[in-house]
Amino acid sequence: MTSDSSLKMGEMSTRTSSNVGKFRVTAARAESGKVSLGFRAPQFELTEPLSGKSWKLEDFEGYPALLVMFICNHCPFVKHLKKDIVKLTNFYMKKGLAVVAISSNSISTHPQDGPDFMAQETKAFNYPFPYLYDEVHLVGNGNAFPV
Repeated sequence: MTSDSSLKMGEMSTRTSSNVGKFRVTAARAESGKVSLGFRAPQFELTEPLSGKSWKLEDFEGYPALLVMFICNHCPFVKHLKKDIVKLTNFYMKKGLAVVAISSNSISTHPQDGPDFMAQETKAFNYPFPYLYDEVHLVGNGNAFPV
């Protein structure tokens, strides 16, 4: 991957060794300014559909840092990156990072993001982190975590 000063925030460019092809991925075009690095996560209690276990923020207290990912099954970016997310989280979890993923989507508008499908995704991709369902949109969607 190379740096390309003509790209906007959230865009990456990779080039082949012959510099003929160019691949561009566009994600978020604006940086989130709602929280700063080191922001203390709000209290939460959410269920992991695969195990039925309830997870709280306190379950991650013994770790030096917590990565919170807001993902969902239908997101094209997440679909494209699932295997890499697993590789990345496995690598950093071995170094002591705590990781949790949360889906806050409504199953009325996105039924494929519901708990049964989340459990299937967790099994299929062997997620090493809890993938929690926020049924009442307590955490995501700009509430407790202003994303």
